[in-house]
Formats: sequence, structure tokens, C-alpha cells
Amino acid sequence: MKRVFRVRTAVAAATIAAAVAGLLAVFGAFGAHGAVPRTGPLSVHAGLDNPPGAFVRGNGLFEKGGRSELGASVSGAMIGPLSPVAVRSSDGKLVAYNTWHELKAVDDEQSLSKQGIADGDALGTPSLRVHDDAGNDFLLARGAYSAAWRQDGAIAFVKAAGPDFRAGRSYLGQVVVRPRVHGRDVAWTTEPAHYVVYSWAGDRLLFYRVGLGEKLELLVADGSTKIRPLADGSAIAISPDASRVAVLSQDATNVRVLDVATGRELSWLDVTTATPPLAWIAYSGSWVGDHIVAPASAGLAVFHAGSGSLTLEQVLSLDRAQFPVGVQQPRFVDDAGNEIAASADIAPANGNGGVSFLLQCDRIARSCERGEPAPAKEWLRAVDDTVAKDEGGH
Repeated sequence: MKRVFRVRTAVAAATIAAAVAGLLAVFGAFGAHGAVPRTGPLSVHAGLDNPPGAFVRGNGLFEKGGRSELGASVSGAMIGPLSPVAVRSSDGKLVAYNTWHELKAVDDEQSLSKQGIADGDALGTPSLRVHDDAGNDFLLARGAYSAAWRQDGAIAFVKAAGPDFRAGRSYLGQVVVRPRVHGRDVAWTTEPAHYVVYSWAGDRLLFYRVGLGEKLELLVADGSTKIRPLADGSAIAISPDASRVAVLSQDATNVRVLDVATGRELSWLDVTTATPPLAWIAYSGSWVGDHIVAPASAGLAVFHAGSGSLTLEQVLSLDRAQFPVGVQQPRFVDDAGNEIAASADIAPANGNGGVSFLLQCDRIARSCERGEPAPAKEWLRAVDDTVAKDEGGH
């Protein structure tokens, strides 16, 4: 089974303000509780009253037990799990977040023509906004999405050629970098395309170019207009020192660790022949120390990344009756790599709207706490604070 994110599907789902199509997996990394991590099922129970770190939901930013009002409701319509919905700056003072302003409601159960929507009709407008620690909230850019902060406070994002997303049209733009939030945009690409910004790896910027059939090409920019291809496929995680990136093949079965500076392959693993074997791996995981966690067909996979080796250390399986589409964007929330947070989406069914949960799991005990459900259209997601923690990337 392939696990390739369908960008158009996610856009349609969000423009409808309906459910979020979820993805997969949760938890992992080597641990110390004095126990050895073992492969096995995860038990999930209610009781997550205080999720680790900050999170967004609807038009609220939740952190330290309090809620701050955002200037607009969050939405991952243009990015899905390819890029964080909300991300914190390196100084911890600013949170950039994605939004979507619906211009025309769309029912994904009917064709556009049956809804009176013609080719070229404006359906919605994505924008990036910034919320600061004093409670101020302002527009960063209209017709923009997928933000990533650099350690020095610069912010990269995609700026569209035209702000409105239109039916039957490609939404093309440029990757731009702004040296500060109120600074001037500098284009880092020369040709308009369908891009999604992933993350900084030190001073290098990693981003996607989305092609026909939603094919993903991972690119790296060493500076303004200095762009080179890194891999066909998607990124799982960047190493804490920002020198390496784990990437996933287009068919979602092979994981490679590449040197970001040169593109050289350092290690490789086919997960279908690993022990235990997996049908596929998904992107947008986390890397702490020498461990990588990623969504997987069973639930979650934890890899050990040595200097020239990559091994599958642990597989944690989820009850598909409880989580039919698994979880997505797992991230380590402790330095030891024992605790992992993730979000889980349950799609609409039998007339019920989709819902989302936050999860926090202990991969040594193989147990998880689940937060209260939120309507999926509110895009309940953790704030990515990787840069604020002085780590390499997502």
C-alpha cells in the first residue's frame, strides 16, 4: 500500500470545511526507563488532560493551560501532513500558522458542475498569520502557506502568484524567504510551481515540488536561487545536527539517510524485508539522538540511525478498529526519545463528522493517553517547536 499524501484531496476536504483525511502512526525511539523497547501493540486510553507543548485548534492557541485568541482559524488545507500547520520561531516568541478563507462551499460527494462551480471559480484563499507572545496577531502574507523558521528569525514560505485557489487550476507560486517577519520577501526559486516548504536544515532550506499525479520531489536550496534536487520522494525527519535527512521513496517502502550538503547516501533500508516486515512507511516524523520515528503500516516504526547504518528497532501497532487511518506527524517530546506525541484523525462515517485527537505515548510501556476529541475541521494539531528547541528540523 502506498502512503502518498494527496494534496488535492486535502485541499478539497478543507475547502468544504469537512473532515480532515488523516494519515498514520505514532511513537518511538530508544528509551531509558531502564527497559529495552520491544515490538508490540499500543494500548490507548482516555486521560490526556495536559498535552505536551502547545497546540492549535480552530481559532485558539493553547499553551501552559491557557488559551489565546488567534486572528483566524487554523487550517492545513494546502499542506496536509507535508508541513506543520503551526510552527514556533527560534526565540519562542512567535507562532506562524496556516489559515484558509472559504469563498465557496464545496461538497466532495458531488461534481463541481453539479454544484454550479465553473472552471476558474475562486474556492478559497490560504494565508499565513503570526501570533506573538504578547497576544498580537497579524497577517504575514495572503495567498501563502507552509512556513518554516530559521534559527536567525528568517521565515520561509510559499507565496502564490495569485491569492485565490481556483477550481480546475494549478495553484502555482514561489518559495520566498523573509529575513524578519516585517521584512521584504526574497524569492529563492526562479520558476513558479506547486511548492510546499518543509524545513530548514541549518542554513539550507528543504522544500517539495509537487508534480503530476502528486509526485513529490524533495529539493534543497543552499541559498537564494541555488537549488538542487535531493531525492524523489518525501522527508521523514532531519537529524538534530541538521547534517542528515531521512527520506522516503515514492513507493513508500525504502528509507534512505542522505547527507544534506552533498546528497550522498549514507544508509538505506527496505522496510518490506526488515524484521518485522512493513508494507509501507510514511513521512513527517521526528529525529532525536540516533533514533527516528515515522508513521507505518502497522502504526509506528522506530529506526536506529548509526553513522553508516539504518535498522528497524521497534514496531508499535495500533488497533485499526479504533484508529482506522492511524496517526500522523509523530514527534519526540523528550530528549531520551521515550515519549511521543501525535495527532489522530477519524474520518466522517455514518453521518457523523470527522474528529481529531491528540495522543501522548510511552514507547517503552507501549501505552498512550488520548485527549478529548475535536471536530476534524478545527485542525487540532501540535505547534511544531523544533527550531525553538535548537534541533535540526522536523
